[in-house]
Amino acid sequence: MGNHWERQNRRRHGRGFLAAAIAVFVLLLAGFLVVTLFRIRDVEVTGNSFYSEKEIIEKVVTDEYTSNSLFLYLKYQYLGGEEIPFVDKIEVSFQSPGKVKLRVYEKSVVGYVTHMGANLYFDKDGIVVESSAEVSEGIPCISGLNFNSLALYKKLQVQDDSVFERILNITQLVKKYELTPDKIEFGANMELTLYFDQVRVALGNSGSLEEKVGRLHELYSDLEGRSGVFHMENYTENSKFISFEQDEKGKEATEDEDEAEEGETGAENED
Repeated sequence: MGNHWERQNRRRHGRGFLAAAIAVFVLLLAGFLVVTLFRIRDVEVTGNSFYSEKEIIEKVVTDEYTSNSLFLYLKYQYLGGEEIPFVDKIEVSFQSPGKVKLRVYEKSVVGYVTHMGANLYFDKDGIVVESSAEVSEGIPCISGLNFNSLALYKKLQVQDDSVFERILNITQLVKKYELTPDKIEFGANMELTLYFDQVRVALGNSGSLEEKVGRLHELYSDLEGRSGVFHMENYTENSKFISFEQDEKGKEATEDEDEAEEGETGAENED
């Protein structure tokens, strides 16, 4: 009788061990499949403009865990993703076990102001959405704004909120005509000046802004290498008056070049 119970116990223990071994094997197999089958081999990125596709991937797929499409999906679905400047959020979706799609939702930024060594980027309504020591390429610096207070995620407190509509208008126009000013300056009475290296383009505060920027696009190549003020304040479709006021240093350089050319000509004549 005792031997019978002993045999029964051995069988139960044997079955338990076998079940445990099978369970471990299944778990190991599942883990192996998850690691190999869901390893990211292809990434599709949409909605990005501040960052290149490669930069977005490098900021999202950062280690061996996020190189797994299942882990990456669950992380962004339930835990939230990485904090990325100028990015509101990123949605991760499956295309296949080895391919994911990253849908980038960027913060709306029209320009930035500098304050105490920081660059504060704001949207079309004047709300500061980002603070960074870095300068983001393609976003113009806006100078000449007088603001009473400045805080992240708060609106710039300026005397006249209509300035934000004007900022949006000019930033959209320079983007439309593929111009990239280093700085957009608001002077007295909201007079606009665009800075391109050593050239300042005075647009004034009157209308015809679309016509002025369109014409500037046509003439821009003639301004390269020059130094001075390009006056377009009075330019309209009917009155196409434009003048260029060269800087004094530019004048001196031009005179020196002319004298050098005359000297070379004289030397050639003597020969």
